Amino acid sequence: MNTSYQVSGCEVLKQVDLTVAAGSYFSIAGVNGAGKSTLIKLALDLIRPDNDSNITVLGQPNQNPQCRQQLAYLPENFSVKKSVTAWQYLMFVASAYDVKFDHPSVCVLAEKLDFPVDRLASMASTLSKGMMQKLGLISCFMLDRKLLILDEPLSGLDPRARYHFKQFLDEEKYKQQTLFYSTHLLADAEDICDQFAILHDAEIKYLGTPANCLFQFNAPSLEQAYMSCISAS
Repeated sequence: MNTSYQVSGCEVLKQVDLTVAAGSYFSIAGVNGAGKSTLIKLALDLIRPDNDSNITVLGQPNQNPQCRQQLAYLPENFSVKKSVTAWQYLMFVASAYDVKFDHPSVCVLAEKLDFPVDRLASMASTLSKGMMQKLGLISCFMLDRKLLILDEPLSGLDPRARYHFKQFLDEEKYKQQTLFYSTHLLADAEDICDQFAILHDAEIKYLGTPANCLFQFNAPSLEQAYMSCISAS
């Protein structure tokens, strides 16, 4: 991905150049308003970049609909029609993606993501923000796609749910799925990602491993390394 994006003459992203290795867990970190969601929307062709941009997804131009056949996407503000149950929503997603709905596998997945199986019969209107977020994660991971693009997937999750999510990702590593996600929770990124980037003031300020970031900024935690990075920019 090599892209830039302007709104009314204001640069939202300045020549962002990123390559996400297949099978890796890649996190892009930044404060609210840094441009993380914009970058994801550009990758998904939900908005169009400047003319000199070059974006490919799974080896194909991102404007080719076929590149989206092997990806699942969780938006930052995920919501479900309030008058359906969690089960109904998940069955709808499976149908929309033309995937066989595997009831036992979904139950196992729900348990791993800290979503009580009996709550899958609940109406969406009764789910808390955290439960709704976990439902969104279930809907993405049950599709078993090569690429997962998650915008702030840990938002609204309590510490126990974040722990379960990180454990789940560790267990799923053998599948060699590619995970690209945005976050402002640096401690979680340190636990999850192989590579990560710091997006600040519309530019990539750091790109590499968490360990190298700690070394480069002589910091005991990724949060402190992040602060040193953006303060130096």
